Amino acid sequence: MDSPIKTKAKYDHETDSMIVHRVQDIEPLLELNKKELNGDSMYGPQVNPGMRKVASIPLVVIEKWKRELGVDVFNKDHMPKVKQLLNDPSYRWLRTHESTI
Repeated sequence: MDSPIKTKAKYDHETDSMIVHRVQDIEPLLELNKKELNGDSMYGPQVNPGMRKVASIPLVVIEKWKRELGVDVFNKDHMPKVKQLLNDPSYRWLRTHESTI
């Protein structure tokens, strides 16, 4: 199975350093997020009123948050910051539900 993230590495002789560039085509995920936000979920109606999907975060965003903000979405101790980021209007494109988390 191919990884959704493509990695390109380049050695910079002038600075004697390796430059790693990671990219992911996130457009399909963002389109799915928009559909789910508008109530068109591929999973059908959500039957458990106590639980709901509220976001889909591309892997490159997960990596960026960890690298730049120190926020690890897989660490339960970081959940308050993850919730804060997902509630921030600048990350609205990650949301699949209107609720505040």
